[in-house]
Amino acid sequence: MRPAWAGPPYLTDDPVPVAYRNYEVYIGYEGEYGNGESETSLPFAEINYGPLPNVQIAGSFSLTKSGNDDFGIKYRFIPEGASRPQVAFYPSVGNTQSVFLPLWAQKNIGRVTLFGGGGWSRSNVTGGQNYWSGGLAGTYDFSNQVNAGLEIYSTGSDRIGERGSTSIGIGMNDDYSPIHSVLFSFGTSIAGARTVHGYLSYELRLGPKAVTSGP
Repeated sequence: MRPAWAGPPYLTDDPVPVAYRNYEVYIGYEGEYGNGESETSLPFAEINYGPLPNVQIAGSFSLTKSGNDDFGIKYRFIPEGASRPQVAFYPSVGNTQSVFLPLWAQKNIGRVTLFGGGGWSRSNVTGGQNYWSGGLAGTYDFSNQVNAGLEIYSTGSDRIGERGSTSIGIGMNDDYSPIHSVLFSFGTSIAGARTVHGYLSYELRLGPKAVTSGP
């Protein structure tokens, strides 16, 4: 059972697409451990690109046999307003999770950013089952370079007879230059299947607006 990896470094995703004609490149590690099994991608690469305003295409590629490859298109159809969150639809397909159809929303309140949502997954594994997953996260900007956050994420199981899980986690993003970042997260289950998960990556931003993504 594997939750959908989402907006780095969290399991919960956000609706913010890459800026128009910009790239985000992530290289790092992600893994989940529990129930006597492990699933890791070390190293993995993720590339996001903004071909149009409010649109992002994304590909994630594992360099290990046990890892996962995914491709998705994020479309932000509601921009953020003074009293309105921004919302995006972010369908994706993958070699182990065949289809994931989520909605994600986000609202910025001063130094605090709240984001969350979720969706339906179609499992293509033998003995598999479809399931729902989603989460809620909040981050706090300690400075223009560093933010940290907490999340709670719940996912069903893609296999009949196995349990889903609900986990809590922490994360941090350090933008140590306008185009470079280091991201980290760690979490553990608090209900259901007993699992732990971790994420660590380096991010490179390229393009006309090579800065931290924003609304």
